Amino acid sequence: MSTADKRFKITYCTECGYRDRADSLATQLEQELKAECQIQPAAEGVFEVEDNGVLIFSKKASGRMPEDGEVLKIIKGLAEGLSLEEAQSVAGPPPSAILEWFFSLFRAPSDSNK
Repeated sequence: MSTADKRFKITYCTECGYRDRADSLATQLEQELKAECQIQPAAEGVFEVEDNGVLIFSKKASGRMPEDGEVLKIIKGLAEGLSLEEAQSVAGPPPSAILEWFFSLFRAPSDSNK
């Protein structure tokens, strides 16, 4: 089977050390969905997942890496007839988790380590 025949394509940043995440996700998709994955190295912080050429997850667009099981939930949502936006919304972390992460970027480091 050529890489063009593979259903899923995972593009990851080699400089960021995302190879293990890409491998883990590919294994999960291959085991759960019985579909082969192409893993494509890239640069500049990229971590993207395509399903038959359709971008279903992008670290650049979301500002974060996918949660465990999130990509699989998006795929299952699409299979159930949800739009891509609906599937991403249902599968992603709750808004409070995103806000907590965002605000953590501006907090001073904890003094408890002294």
